This record gives sequence, structure tokens and C-alpha cells, in this order.
Amino acid sequence: MVLDKYPWWNKTQCELADKIEDFVDRNIGRATEAAYKKEFPYDLMDKVLKDGWPATIIPEEYGGMGKEAGVTGCCIGMEGIARLGAIATSFATTMFGGCHQTVHFGNEEQKEKWLPKFARGEIMGAVCITEPFIGSDAAGIETTAVRDGDEYILNGKKRFITNAGLADVYMVYAKTSDNPTDIKAYKHLTGILVEKGTPGFTVEKINELIGWDGVRNGYLNFDDARVPASNVLAGEGMGWNIMISGLNFERTLGAIAGVSAIRECIRYAAFSMDRRVQFGQPTREFQANQLKVADMIANWKILRLLAYYIAYQIDIGGMAPLGPFLESTAAKIYITEAMRKAALDCIQIMGGDGLTRFYPIEAILRDVKILEIGAGTNEVLRLLLYRQGLRIHASDFKAPWREMHPELQMPIPHMEVIPLPEGTEVDENTVLNVLAEYWRINPGLHFSRDQLLARLRTDEEKLDEILMSLEEKGLAKNYRDKRGVIALTRATYQGLKKAKPNEYYQYFPKWVDRSEFF
Repeated sequence: MVLDKYPWWNKTQCELADKIEDFVDRNIGRATEAAYKKEFPYDLMDKVLKDGWPATIIPEEYGGMGKEAGVTGCCIGMEGIARLGAIATSFATTMFGGCHQTVHFGNEEQKEKWLPKFARGEIMGAVCITEPFIGSDAAGIETTAVRDGDEYILNGKKRFITNAGLADVYMVYAKTSDNPTDIKAYKHLTGILVEKGTPGFTVEKINELIGWDGVRNGYLNFDDARVPASNVLAGEGMGWNIMISGLNFERTLGAIAGVSAIRECIRYAAFSMDRRVQFGQPTREFQANQLKVADMIANWKILRLLAYYIAYQIDIGGMAPLGPFLESTAAKIYITEAMRKAALDCIQIMGGDGLTRFYPIEAILRDVKILEIGAGTNEVLRLLLYRQGLRIHASDFKAPWREMHPELQMPIPHMEVIPLPEGTEVDENTVLNVLAEYWRINPGLHFSRDQLLARLRTDEEKLDEILMSLEEKGLAKNYRDKRGVIALTRATYQGLKKAKPNEYYQYFPKWVDRSEFF
């Protein structure tokens, strides 16, 4: 089988697609055997590493494939390797657990030390963010790193760390400042590469998770672990930026892994429907099953395109300095949820067979629950999308200015506020009339401060004086933000009565006989 190729892929990337599918097709049996035994297939992991897949994101001068492969090449590898169970998680973790961070934030000495080893597949990586009392609130990390001469002394615990014990280098985020100013500016965290075997650095516990059969995931303990200061990436206080960049890359790889899982659900749904006969016909003839598979195919095609679009944008430098935050966040949410739906629908199509370990779909269903929580829970990521999406794209979602059409008596949108005629005196009556006009067009909504200022052609001090006076008289009601500044305002019922006669606010469509109403 061959991965579907996109027209913007270069020759190297197309060759990687052929290469990975061939590798996976030849080794999926071994991966399945290891999954049944809940073993970690070291032999397969070694093949993936030594076959050059970590080199996809590493510059050529450090033994990597450079721009010819890039993040797109890494995603191509991930899409295939995702079919191989435990090693997919370990491979991805190596890529965003030290390799990516060194490429983008390491100095020359650090790159020369680590990147050739990653490129040759000699080392594995891990990322250490989560702690016993710190999950989604990553800025609240409690593990400390205290400078002592040419070293940092680390103390604390990390948990839910994938590749715990397997990795050779750990991308650890620790607190290096208690200064409130640093904390407010997210300059209190530092990213440090900690090597396996560092005195005081131990594996404390290995978890038994709902999914990820065979994956090593556990707790780490740092007990006065001394790490060379030369292992700090980008300098003290830069940990937050490094973390965000790594999470964006992690979500991108997780997204393409989810796309691969959806493909497996389609594969096994079709496999079952073609061979399962009920009521005298193959179950593929049942429209309910057809609709489920149609949804799977639609999600697979659209979300795969999204994942590779993100990778392409990273490769050409079309994203923000820290990576594709909004895009990777959206992809992580919707691909994991589509993956869950695909697994549930596939199991429903397969019936009882889908519930058994004889088929891989129940494992996909267990795995997706981890993906919906890891790298930021989908709930937290939705909140981030809301907050940052509206901020970053404020100009794309600019509020319209709506004017009443004189003939139609219906609101007509404009993209700029239409100010009152120049020279109009701005007093309480003027403001009240403008609020009445706004109520007629946008009933139930408050007038925003910025649009009101633009409409009146006045200054903020004068506007505040008038609005407070109207509020004291019961003619307007103001909403103040956390700073105590009037952000929104509206006319009260008494204000509407004072501004205009009742007939002004009436509206009856032309097809209505006005005489029918009181």
C-alpha cells in the first residue's frame, strides 16, 4: 500500500511516503504480537530510529535530512508508524521530547552534541511537564532548578512521562524564579536537558494506562539532581516559549497519528462489512453502516489535509515564531474527537467482534482517551482557542456597524462606523437618541464604547461624564470592565421613552396587515 501523496510534496517526501508504508506493511505483525503481550518492541523501535526517521526534522549539517524532509517528512513517518502501536508513541515523544527543542532553541554547542545522535537513532527523548499537582496549569510547575555555579540543582517530581526509563535525554521544565514579575511575564520557567544516569534522577513508578499497550509511561523523581548549566536551552527563563513550541509540534504529530487511526477504522469497517452476512446480505448493504463509513471517510480526508497543511506551513515558515498554535490546537481537538467517533462507529458496524482484542479497534478506542487528555485536554484547548483565536484574528471578526435602511426598515451592515454629521453637539439628548437608535437596530444588545465614541465623534472623558449622568437619572445602564471603565452601555426603558415616541420603535413587515394588531 502507498500513502496518498499531496501535490506540494517534493521528491524526498514522496519517497519517504513509499518507504514508510513498505516498512509498516512488513512489520505490523511484529507490532501486533508485542501489543498482545504488552511488551515494548525494542527491535522495531531500533529499526525506526536507525532507519533515519528522527533525521527528518534535523538540519543537514547535523546529519539530518534538512528542508527536503522537514516537518512534513516527519508527519509522513508518523502517519505510517502510528499503525505500529507502542513504538509510534515512543517515536513521537522522541521527536517532541528533546529533538525539536534542540533544533529550534539549542545553541551551536548543544546542537553539535545532541542532534547527530538523534539523527543516527542513537538516543530517545522524553518531555517532562506534568507533575502530581500540575496538569493543565503548566505555568504552575513546582519542580525547581536552582543555579549553583556551573550547575543547576533539580528537585521535584514529574508524572505521566512517556518514555520514562527508555529515553536517554529528558526535556525538563522547571521553575527558576519566584519573582511575581517573572511569573506574570512567564519568565519563571526554564527548559533543561537532563541525561539518563544523572545522580539523583530516577524512575519512581510505571503507570498502567487505559491504552498505549506496551508504552513506558511513568513518574520521575529529581532529588538534588545536578545538571550542567550548559544543558539549559535558550537561557534561563525561556522555558515557557520552548514549552509552547514543543506542544504545538506535539499536537501536530498527534493529529496525524489520529488521522492514521481513522484510516484503520475505515479499513476494518470495510473488512467486516464485506464479509459479515446478515438477513441474507453483506452488512455493507445496510444504509446505517454506509452512513457511518461515509462520516469516517469525510473526516479522514478533511483532517488529513488539515494536518499536512499545518506541517507545510511550518516548513515554509508561514506560522508564528513558536509554531502553529491555533491550527495545531484545533487539529488536536477535532482529530481526536473524530478518531473516537470513528472507533465507536467501527465497533458498532463490527458488532461483538469489534469489542474483542482479536481486532485493533478496541485498542484505538482506549488510546484516543489518552490523546483527548494529553498535550492539553480538549476542554482547556477549546478555552485557549476562544481566548487566543478572537485576539489573534480580531481584524477578521471585526464588529459590523448596522444602519437602519430608510425604505426597508431593516438593518444594513457596514464595516466602518458611520459618524454623526460633523459639528453635531454631543450632549445627553444626543447620546440618548443614539442609544435609542441602537436599541431599534440591535434590541437586547449593549452599545460598545469604541463604536459609541466613533459614532459621536467625541472624547472619552466627555462620554464618561454624559453616561454617568444618564445612569444617575435612570436613563441608561452602564457595564464596567474589571478596571472599572465603562465598556458597554444601553438605554433603560425610561431612557427609550424619553428619547423617542413609541411609534419609532415599531416594526411590522409589509406582508402584515397593521390593522390586525393593537
